[in-house]
Amino acid sequence: MSTSRASNSAAIDAFGDYAVTQVPKDQLKSPFGLFLVFTGVLVCIAVIWGGGSLGNSLSFKGMAVATVVGSLILGVIGFLTAAIGGYTRASTYVILRHPFGRIGSMFAGAAVSGIACGIGWFFIQSWLFATVLQTIVGEVLGHVPFWASAPVAAFWGAMLMTISAAYGYKGIAFLSYLAVPLFLIALGGGSYAAITEAGGFGAALKAQPAGTMTLSAAVTAVVGMYVAGATITPDISRYSEKPKDGAWAWFWQVVLLQPVLMLAGGTLTLLTPASDVAKAMAHLGIGLGALVLIVFGQWTTNDNNLYNGALAFANTFRAKKVRVTITMGFIGAILASMTAAGVFGADPFIAFLTQLGRFLPPIAGVLIADFYVYRPLLKGVSDPYRRYTFGPGTEYARYNAAGIVAWIVAGWLSPHLGGITALNSIFLGFAVYLGVAVVADILKVPMRFGTYTESSDGF
Repeated sequence: MSTSRASNSAAIDAFGDYAVTQVPKDQLKSPFGLFLVFTGVLVCIAVIWGGGSLGNSLSFKGMAVATVVGSLILGVIGFLTAAIGGYTRASTYVILRHPFGRIGSMFAGAAVSGIACGIGWFFIQSWLFATVLQTIVGEVLGHVPFWASAPVAAFWGAMLMTISAAYGYKGIAFLSYLAVPLFLIALGGGSYAAITEAGGFGAALKAQPAGTMTLSAAVTAVVGMYVAGATITPDISRYSEKPKDGAWAWFWQVVLLQPVLMLAGGTLTLLTPASDVAKAMAHLGIGLGALVLIVFGQWTTNDNNLYNGALAFANTFRAKKVRVTITMGFIGAILASMTAAGVFGADPFIAFLTQLGRFLPPIAGVLIADFYVYRPLLKGVSDPYRRYTFGPGTEYARYNAAGIVAWIVAGWLSPHLGGITALNSIFLGFAVYLGVAVVADILKVPMRFGTYTESSDGF
């Protein structure tokens, strides 16, 4: 069979950034470019602060083991999902049209990425950005100017992130090329200063944390922190020149860089009396470096939250992606500013988003089961380029019950099984999908309901 990437015919990019169409071949990017974009998502406050929390509870050796094991798990999951994006050249939410059905993909994408990433985590991360910025500027300058006050910084910070997200892949790629080197230099300088103050690397290896954490809990934290990114890798890998370029770009950036980033953050809190990374850098007299971490780290990650959310909503509502992005960004900026001003607290929103986040990892399980097992082994579609087809005239089921049932069951049941909830949900999504699909095929029970024909604009 042909190894060209299949589609019925070219769709018009009516919504921008190929939100609901396949990326054309003349727009594909180099592996190194994809590596930098993935790295731009990785180098964020959450990952560094996550490493800092490990430094409060684990020795250097314990941190190293936990971050390497957790990163390998994430590397494998993201590799498998990213390769699907490389073969199809379609976003996560367009890909979901096959295992979830066309209407099913609208609901699933809007819930777990549109609402969770594009609005929820976007405004929470913008609020966090402003809160930390206010603290660091206050320590560096000795006072907090108006522009750095949390309610004001939350708004302008969110709108800056909206601007780069509005430019789509090109915007987030440009920012990643600029910000990633600065971020790594600032973090490296902070870690070197902490090790020097502690008496050298040998002293760092012997340092003992203030608290305690089991190794399994640490691995759970590492995996849970970034499993959402591992699930929606097709949003970036769809730009791969070769199908597995994006998959390998994801794998190497998370396996090589995440342990380094988390160890750097952990070293800062392990070797200083400060409880978080920014305060640790301020304690070492490099508050300007902390400021670079905050601004660029949060910017390169949070614009991706908005980018992914806008892609999901573009698959749900017939609207130009740039308008969706700006609307979501403005809403997020208002919510972040109001939260920073104390109009309402962030805790209820974080609790809601955490619960909703349980339903994102099962999507990876369903995709992996459908693409790598069900279609090639049970349906005989051995050519990976032809397992999913798209384009005007393509017919999808409106609902694929196997995918929807697996998604809901895995998201609901996963926290009750013990161990790593995110991995539970992926394995459950994988197993339940195959179980339901195979049994339905054997018993000839229909699992696909209704028909939806793709229009000329990809919707």
